[in-house]
Amino acid sequence: MTEHPTLAEFTTNETSDPRPASQPSTEETVTMTADERVATYLIEDQMADLTDAIREAVQNGIDSPGSSRVLVSISPERSLILDDGAGVDFESTEGRRNLSVLGAGSKQRSDDETIGEWGIGKGAIIAKGAVRIWSHDTALCFDYRDRRDSEPWADVSGRDGQLVDAEHHLEGMLVEIDHYEDEVPDPDSYRWRRYVRDLRKRFAYVQSRTGVSVVINGEPVDNGDPLETVTDSPHPSLTRETEDAILALEYTPHEGLDIYSNGLYVTTKREYGVGGIVVSKGNLTLNFARNDIQSGCDRWQRIDSALEQARDDLYTDVSDDRLTAESRGVMVEAMASDGGDASDEQWAHRKLFQLVTESRISLEEIQTAPKIGWVDGAQKGADKLVERGYVVLDTSDAATQRLRDLATDEDTSITMPKTFDVGEQAKSEGVWTGYHRIEDESQLNADQRRYLRFARVLARKLGIEREVYYGEASADAWTDGRTYIVITDSAVTSRQRAVWMHDLYLVVLHEAAHETSSRDRPSHGHHFESTFRSLVEDPGNRRSFAKLVQQVVDEGFQSVFKKYEATLRFG
Repeated sequence: MTEHPTLAEFTTNETSDPRPASQPSTEETVTMTADERVATYLIEDQMADLTDAIREAVQNGIDSPGSSRVLVSISPERSLILDDGAGVDFESTEGRRNLSVLGAGSKQRSDDETIGEWGIGKGAIIAKGAVRIWSHDTALCFDYRDRRDSEPWADVSGRDGQLVDAEHHLEGMLVEIDHYEDEVPDPDSYRWRRYVRDLRKRFAYVQSRTGVSVVINGEPVDNGDPLETVTDSPHPSLTRETEDAILALEYTPHEGLDIYSNGLYVTTKREYGVGGIVVSKGNLTLNFARNDIQSGCDRWQRIDSALEQARDDLYTDVSDDRLTAESRGVMVEAMASDGGDASDEQWAHRKLFQLVTESRISLEEIQTAPKIGWVDGAQKGADKLVERGYVVLDTSDAATQRLRDLATDEDTSITMPKTFDVGEQAKSEGVWTGYHRIEDESQLNADQRRYLRFARVLARKLGIEREVYYGEASADAWTDGRTYIVITDSAVTSRQRAVWMHDLYLVVLHEAAHETSSRDRPSHGHHFESTFRSLVEDPGNRRSFAKLVQQVVDEGFQSVFKKYEATLRFG
């Protein structure tokens, strides 16, 4: 039997070999050992907070032979975990060893009869407070941080525990954690409620898998039959049972899919594009922190395959207009995986992709178009092209951008039509001349309205006798040189107030410096540069701008706009 280092003796094992380093032996065996720092990590750092330590104690209680119930009491002062199992015989070498040696115990990773795995949870428990582990007529006591002067911890510290006679005989086992103040929240912290909520979620389906009930602060923890989890869901749902797991899925992709290993909560996965639960029939191979599934877990690989098929079946009950961005992204990835043949045919008719008009289109419709265009968000004239029957796809939508990526990937089987330049096509169709002034200012969003009204007040304060409008163009702004200035989205470089106000100050003065039209190819010769520089550096303009900014800070935008009658033109 392999000897495990005890909590007090978790040190580096060293061997010596008189053979010189220049003469290595091909028969030499090198054994990887553990450093003292590993023991410290296992005790102090492996678990994030108190709930992790309590979880380990509860799992031990569930795994105890003959156990039918585990009672948990949590308060700011202490946590108590009591099970009615066979307990531990501290009189035996094996009993003492199982509770004092990191990695020791009867649990095996391949054993589905227990939900524990590593035999290291005891380290997490002693890090959170002074601990008494009481079973039958004996208790094992630890005060890892040497904080207690009272019995039964007065004579213990660090990883050295002490066996003491118990007050009376106790069937099963009691774990008492007398909390260290710096390991738990303040007594009135909201986190205590969160602790209870997290623990209830952790053991939600344990009883359905193990038959052991868990009671936390007097309230039983049992979500019942996993197959009934989505019975009353208002969303499309389905249940499925395989040899490896119970799947209860519902169309709530924003909530994610809760994964339970043999009834014990592990993690929430969002990459499947569905909500609900998966409860494995037997243990999943988990990582060290027990909050994710290790790669190479055979059981999970089988569950994953069944889960993807169930998800695809669930999607057939979800209308295209209800598909979220997450779900559409999942469907696009599925279409591209393994050549995409099956899902390509299955979902080719689903409207998963976004046109610039924000309406949806299917892959089938895209592939029948002679040519298609790609734009990132609204582009000048793109919406007019769609109205004329062109396919112009909006890559600001994640699923549509992924389709574009796949269209250029030689490893996927998704074929796409040839592309056209949206700007050039819009010009040739006469739906975009390069500059468009928005007449109905009700079409502007809240930010655009604020920029426009501020620019109108600013022009007035600077003595610029030109009307200010909002428009669309590749330029920051343009003017006819006499009567108007039109600003665009690119006139501002940030949504931070101080930045965009100064941006508009420069843009308005820039257009004011133009004495002729600045559309197409504006003149930026010596005369323009001199005029623009003088306007920007003019002390009067600077003072006017500074006063206006301070007025906005003091009174707010709406008050300033009202004072200067900076209204919008609707209709």
